[in-house]
Amino acid sequence: MTETETRPGTLNLTPSPRILEMIAEVDLQLHQCLCELIDNCLDELVEATRVDETLEPRIDITLPTAGKVNRGAKVVVSDNGRGMSPAELRYALSAGTSGKQRFGSLGLFGMGFNIATARLGTITEVRSGRRGDDQWITATIDLREMQRRSSYEVPLRYEQKDPDEHGTLVSVTNLREDVVVKLKSASSIREVSKNLGRIYTYMLRDPDGPHSGAQLMGGLNQRLYVNSRQVPPLVPCIWDPTRSVMYKAAEAPAANQIHVPLTNAFACMNCGRWYTSRYDRCVDCESTDIEERERRIVGWLGVQRFADKSDFGLTFLRSGRAITTRDRSLFDWEGPDGDIELEYPIELGMGRIVGEIHLDHAPVNVRKTNFDTSSPEWRYMVEKVRGDLPLRPQLAKRLFNRENDSPMSRFFNAFRENKPGVRYLMPGNGSTAIHNEAKRWAQKFRSGDPEHQTDDKWYEAAADHDRVKNGPPPEPAPPSDEDDWLKGEGLGHLGTAADDGDGHSPSQDQKQPEPAAETRPETEEQRFARYREHATLLPDTDREVRLGTAQAILRVYVTSGVELLKDGQRQPAVVRIVAGEVEIYVDSNTTLIARYGWSPLNVALVCAAPQLKSVYSVSGSIDGLVTSILEQFPDRRVDSSAVRSRAEMLLEGLRDRLADLTSKDAATFWSALSGQSKRAAESYAIAVAPDVDWKAAVENGEFARYLGVEGVLDLVSSGPELVLDGGLFRTTYAALGEETQADQVARVSAFLTDLKRMVTGPPLQNTLELSRLLLTADLLDAEIVQA
Repeated sequence: MTETETRPGTLNLTPSPRILEMIAEVDLQLHQCLCELIDNCLDELVEATRVDETLEPRIDITLPTAGKVNRGAKVVVSDNGRGMSPAELRYALSAGTSGKQRFGSLGLFGMGFNIATARLGTITEVRSGRRGDDQWITATIDLREMQRRSSYEVPLRYEQKDPDEHGTLVSVTNLREDVVVKLKSASSIREVSKNLGRIYTYMLRDPDGPHSGAQLMGGLNQRLYVNSRQVPPLVPCIWDPTRSVMYKAAEAPAANQIHVPLTNAFACMNCGRWYTSRYDRCVDCESTDIEERERRIVGWLGVQRFADKSDFGLTFLRSGRAITTRDRSLFDWEGPDGDIELEYPIELGMGRIVGEIHLDHAPVNVRKTNFDTSSPEWRYMVEKVRGDLPLRPQLAKRLFNRENDSPMSRFFNAFRENKPGVRYLMPGNGSTAIHNEAKRWAQKFRSGDPEHQTDDKWYEAAADHDRVKNGPPPEPAPPSDEDDWLKGEGLGHLGTAADDGDGHSPSQDQKQPEPAAETRPETEEQRFARYREHATLLPDTDREVRLGTAQAILRVYVTSGVELLKDGQRQPAVVRIVAGEVEIYVDSNTTLIARYGWSPLNVALVCAAPQLKSVYSVSGSIDGLVTSILEQFPDRRVDSSAVRSRAEMLLEGLRDRLADLTSKDAATFWSALSGQSKRAAESYAIAVAPDVDWKAAVENGEFARYLGVEGVLDLVSSGPELVLDGGLFRTTYAALGEETQADQVARVSAFLTDLKRMVTGPPLQNTLELSRLLLTADLLDAEIVQA
């Protein structure tokens, strides 16, 4: 404070009855109380860094530890912002009069401050000072003393400070008993930090960080510390925006920006009510402080690098603070009758669509735990981001004769399936998606492991899945008889035999190199290095496993184009154990894989088990060792729910694709169906859409959206020319002979018969049968023409 300024001795903090009532009734958790104080710090620091780019913003929270907490301990929140003068301090602490109440900034340094500090303890001190001032100003708010004196005048205290010092500090003591009990828990400080990292992820994130999607997601790169330890933001683990999948013959990026410009509106700076036109006085609180403010809806939608049953959904933010997280309300669709239907996720209840939507202009509740979802601002956001039609295109077409073209709908349809491989950006192991392993990698991402910040590991696992599943590339074709004929005619340079580019054989014009005088034997290190050059790593095996009482890193490689040798004899698999790391190489052409459909991991473990049992002194049987290792790979378990879910997804895809065909010639397709299939489709339509116009559906081809597997079987057997040759299935038909045509129809029909068993049959418990059906699903999926 400079010498020319007056020094008031007290502040009058008379609150309105509304504020007193709210302080008495609002219940905030510990981290929520701290958020109210942090909000004001962040408000100030964001503005301060705009004024002074050299400022290194910082917020420090000091909490008493479990062993030292008592009612006399202090909770302290401080920042190194610009600080306040006495007049600014009075304005900031006056409950219900702060200009920061509902927009433009986070804090309610009046109402929110009083609620938060009153929930923590009964005595609050606020110390503040500006650069250039020679004194700190400290206001002491003692709620019990104020009640005793029936006075809301609070004393001010002045202390000397260095003119270069600046900032604001809030400390609360005489802590409430429930706060003391909470802080006595050994995990309380860790829980507080975790919650703060989640709520302030945008504020704390570095927009130029090393993680995939950093620039798209943005951030303010603020610094927050709890007991001198920096709070890490909970950064979304998303695929890079440069990754994409194909949807409807176009690329669908794995992350998209959301930007919906809105017209400016007028806001009451006192109570927060918005008006579409200017008012001289607020109709709610009669304040004349009404200003024109910018409004917009911004954010992003993205695909998480792993699927989970609960860890997905959208985060909705207000002025950078997360109000709701993992919100899945936009995945619901409210039908005309008011019924709510969940549209995502649809596969085993596991979702991976995430995103952030900033709604700085929308009202929130007092505790800042949710937006007012009945407000026009929220409803308008839902309309623009999600749309009011079903996300599922077939349902939208059936009910409204058009598809939902919102950002959420396009994203949903491109990424709703969790199939492994690059096509859907899902890591796999050659057989199934590796959900648990992908989540384990995400934990390393969130712990800051540099090797897991980009999506490269996840993408490599998706690509490796495709390589393992599809097998090694075909061997090059041998020289044809045509090459010999060309040579005989003096036209050998036109053939496929190797030459130097000018039609001359190396054997004719180039001197062959002399053979080496001595060939050195290949070392073991060189031999396994050669194996690795011809191998693909099974992604979910690059991990630590338990072998009896020991732990070892296990890696399983699938090789092609190279012979695996042991003592000069070719082997289906070979093992190398060095310094606690186990490498198993499996030949992709071994009989167990090529003819009997064993998975590479099963072959690897069965072949390596005797050696592992001996080296690691594992007690028990070989079978027990193999089983104990497999139990550590939960992604490889097969159950009936996974089989049925996969089948239902395939059937839905068949209906979608078939509806595109029937819309062009409904009568021909309808006539190819049996009477039983027609009746079943009509019954199903009435069950799922009681108001369906079935006569119109038959005429326009929409009946295809209600066909069962039996109906698709009818079309394959009665009208193969309608659905094969790239119609519904890729299967070649018209160009083949009569017997071969019959074989093709029988082949596709067999797949569909298994699909019917998966969809309508009772749950299976036999693991071999379940595995066979999943394999059939893969084969059928490969036959279906993609949209």
